[in-house]
Amino acid sequence: MIIAYKADGKTNHEITGLIGAEKRRINLIYALAIKRGFDPAVRPLKLETKHVEDAPRSGRPSKQQQAFKKVVNLVRRDRYGREKTCADIAGELSQDGQDILALTVWRVLRKAGFKKTKPTRKPGLTKDIRQERLVWCLEHKD
Repeated sequence: MIIAYKADGKTNHEITGLIGAEKRRINLIYALAIKRGFDPAVRPLKLETKHVEDAPRSGRPSKQQQAFKKVVNLVRRDRYGREKTCADIAGELSQDGQDILALTVWRVLRKAGFKKTKPTRKPGLTKDIRQERLVWCLEHKD
């Protein structure tokens, strides 16, 4: 939007009022688009994704990206996977050769839509309890 507004002749002040971006940011985005091949003189405007996409960033790749599928599959794979703690899942992944913290596992699961829950447990019915229930039901059937 910034590039289109700027190419149409709007001032930085008008663009700031419309979008809320600062003057320096507007000039930087427009200069990068021109550097990447955008020509504001060509009509109709031909704006391509290569003119506006972010440059690759330096730094260490995120472990969340690498571990996302493994963690989610580990949880969804079996019924008891949903009852494991994040530390248990991190331990299983470290045995497979991927060092990951329990906190990272928690973030990945939260991003995948999982929430903290406790499994519900029903108390087991003993023979005595079943017999007492049957007696009570027979007494109160009418």
